[in-house]
Amino acid sequence: MFGFLTSSTRDAADPLVSPKVAAAWLRQLPALDVIGRQQHTIRALESMRQSRKAFDPARLAALQFLDSALAADRRQLTKQYVENVEGGAKLANRLWQAVYDLSQAFMLAYQAAIDEVHAQGANNPRWKPALPLLYARLLHYYGTEAKLRVARYERWIPAKWMDLHRTYLRATELGVDRIPTALPTASPNATQWTVEQEYLFALLIHQLNTGNLAPAELDWASAQLRAWSRRLTLEAVPSSTEGFFVDLAGKSGLARRSGDDAGSMMRYLDTTPLADQLDRAIASLRQVEVTDQGPAASINPLRAAILEKVRPAVAPNVNTDFRRDPRVACTVSARVRVGLARICRDLATPDATDTAQDATQGAEQIEVYAVSDAPRPRKRVPDEHDSLVASLSSFSDPMWQVKDRSVAGLRIAASGGIGQSLALGALVAVRQSDVSDWVLGVVRRLNKVSTEEVEAGVSIIADRVAPVALYARRDHHDEQGFVVGGEGSSLGARFDGLYLPPPSRPDKPLSVKTLIVPTQEYAEGRTVMLTTGRSLYTVALRHLVDQRAEWSWTAIQILDKRARI
Repeated sequence: MFGFLTSSTRDAADPLVSPKVAAAWLRQLPALDVIGRQQHTIRALESMRQSRKAFDPARLAALQFLDSALAADRRQLTKQYVENVEGGAKLANRLWQAVYDLSQAFMLAYQAAIDEVHAQGANNPRWKPALPLLYARLLHYYGTEAKLRVARYERWIPAKWMDLHRTYLRATELGVDRIPTALPTASPNATQWTVEQEYLFALLIHQLNTGNLAPAELDWASAQLRAWSRRLTLEAVPSSTEGFFVDLAGKSGLARRSGDDAGSMMRYLDTTPLADQLDRAIASLRQVEVTDQGPAASINPLRAAILEKVRPAVAPNVNTDFRRDPRVACTVSARVRVGLARICRDLATPDATDTAQDATQGAEQIEVYAVSDAPRPRKRVPDEHDSLVASLSSFSDPMWQVKDRSVAGLRIAASGGIGQSLALGALVAVRQSDVSDWVLGVVRRLNKVSTEEVEAGVSIIADRVAPVALYARRDHHDEQGFVVGGEGSSLGARFDGLYLPPPSRPDKPLSVKTLIVPTQEYAEGRTVMLTTGRSLYTVALRHLVDQRAEWSWTAIQILDKRARI
């Protein structure tokens, strides 16, 4: 697996002399070491670019052979990345970097080939037939890079946009932008792609950077988008008042038409065919969802939900406000805790919240307001006009800020690079400087503005939360258990959780008692022991409300309650 870290004689010879030499060189590389082959390939491409050897048709054919032969490796690395992005951050980052580095190596190699062709004369009969494929493959790797960036919620810098537009414009000036192409080693029935189609896909993939698609969802959605976008074309004169435009002399991608977009460098895109295809796919998946009881029964609803997220980003017009509740702009510093373990630990400290203080002093948390008639304390309504003053006076290090808020959500922002580890589905606790209590939420959208700044849309699932101690239940005859308060029940291994008194989730209130526990501790019907300052509860974990790799939100049923003496 790590053989690529040592030097090898395989890299000594020039493997890109011809397709035959490239094939023999590739067969010598470790068959099961995908990352090892990737490293050898990167070195070979780098050596080709830095050498002074002539770039001839045989070398170009070798480059295209290697491009085709390593397509399966790129797909495997991408698949492994999306499968590991939630479970292992270090492994996922390594896989992402491997795909990215390989794509960059091919991009630079194709750019070098194009530069060589233009140096020898683009109208040279020896090179002219090769230009459409060279430009198509170069733009293909721009699209690959765009997809990798979007998978991490990152955005291109203006210089990258300028390079993309310049490459496409150069191809249109040569008249090769609409010539279908395919790699020489592709099968006769392989789909052919034009320069324009590859350019459009690179533009459209950035539209999926909505912040609410996980890498696995993006991977599947981008494959559908690639197939459906083949019917789209760029127009110098718009055929509709709706859709998008792109400025070929600009520093950004697609933008929705506003009425004042005109100019010789403008190109217009009507995405109606794409939106129609997307609508038909959603309708088909919804129909199959009702009738199909096979293996795809659980997959179809998820795919339909993904397409529902994609549609507003690519539809020719968006007339609907998707926010359920009105947002109020503000500038409020906040404390943010990310992850179930960190939230449980920090909210259990005596100075975390009034709720946590009560818990440490023996108050009855699990039944607060749930079964008693005691009035709930009225929250202080923050004064939006005075929020900045309150923020600065409350927290001396405002690295996190709340930029707008509603009944059911917050938009939080971090500077200084502290929020780069945020991920979709992450559990977060937020305590705003002008509000006394912590609120619990889930990250539903992400936007990495830069390497230093990140914004996240948080859906609030509870405005009251209490950390609780949970124990596996042991049998009475288990000698490793211990007796609490003179009772006969024994407690096993401890794990921490969060109790959410009803009602939780402001947008769609839940009237049942719920817990958030580590996912590895959840099993429907499992019985656990929950301790408070005064009581020992036996509770059963019931149906899931939501689940992620780290945490599971589950309804609970209280089976027994005993006083702790």
